[in-house]
Amino acid sequence: MKKRNQAKNSVEEKVAESVSKAISKANAENVEEAVENTEEAIEDAVEETVDGASKEVKEELTEELPEDAEDTVEEVSEELSETESSEDSEKKDVSEESETEEPSEEESETEAEDEEVSEEKSDEKSEEDSEEDSDEETDDEDSEAVVAGSKKKRRLSRKKSENEELDEEEQAKEKSSVYMFFDTLRFVAIGLLVGILLVVFVVQRNDVYGSSMEPTLQSGDAVFVQMITVYTGNFKRGDVVTIDAKGMDGYSHEENLIKRIIGLPGETIKIDDGNVYINGVLLDESDYLPEGTKTYVRAEGIAKGYNEITLGPDEYYCMGDNRGASNDSRLIGPFSKDKLESKVIMRIYPFNKMKFL
Repeated sequence: MKKRNQAKNSVEEKVAESVSKAISKANAENVEEAVENTEEAIEDAVEETVDGASKEVKEELTEELPEDAEDTVEEVSEELSETESSEDSEKKDVSEESETEEPSEEESETEAEDEEVSEEKSDEKSEEDSEEDSDEETDDEDSEAVVAGSKKKRRLSRKKSENEELDEEEQAKEKSSVYMFFDTLRFVAIGLLVGILLVVFVVQRNDVYGSSMEPTLQSGDAVFVQMITVYTGNFKRGDVVTIDAKGMDGYSHEENLIKRIIGLPGETIKIDDGNVYINGVLLDESDYLPEGTKTYVRAEGIAKGYNEITLGPDEYYCMGDNRGASNDSRLIGPFSKDKLESKVIMRIYPFNKMKFL
């Protein structure tokens, strides 16, 4: 019994192995061949097992095995039929899928073409981008070169301007030195001219000699005189003037006289009893003469009629403040306008006696 069970188990194992091999070949195109192969495999397995078993076992096996084998064959055939049906369904599904996928292949081709076109476009775009990038890089390089060139130009222009400024400064210095010389010369010339004009036509410095104008002016005093009044002819009574009396009767010196105007053109001057009358009116001279000063005319002057005289249209009667020691119109006579050279405006020396007259 034990041997029979072992043999049976061995047969079952070989049958199962053969079935599994047959099932593995179920994907073959001919299912009948797979079934025949399975039956042959089972028969071979049975024969091998039976050959190796004892007589009793053989008989039992031969009795039992056909049923089992037939069952096994039926099972295998069922499995194979199921496999065939599943394959047919799969083939049908595959055919349906292929039918449904046929247009999709075209679509896939179109999509592939679109993808290729898109890839080409993307490549072209990438090339364009790369070209743009290269152009941008070139532009950047060009801009950098332009900036560098502009900086260089600015440096050169700045350097040039600095050199020009230095040259201009040097030229300006040279010109300034020349200009300074000529300006100095010009100012000196202008100063000399102004000084000459001032001295000749405006202001002069004169010195006082003698005592005829005491106490107003002392011998040795220095005074400023102006000639503007000479040109305008606007002389007034009481003005101290310088007179060119050279060549007049009664005066033999070269120096100019300094006297005070007493009578104006057209007035009648009369000196009587120590007093001076203008057109019959006593003249008040207290502003410049000390109190009690008397005025007299010498005999030579009386003989010439200078004690009482009517002046001409351009004649001035002048006397010194020191009436007892002055040689003036009382002896020389009246002075014409052209003899009056300047008007004294200020005593400048001595400094402690500086004052306007």
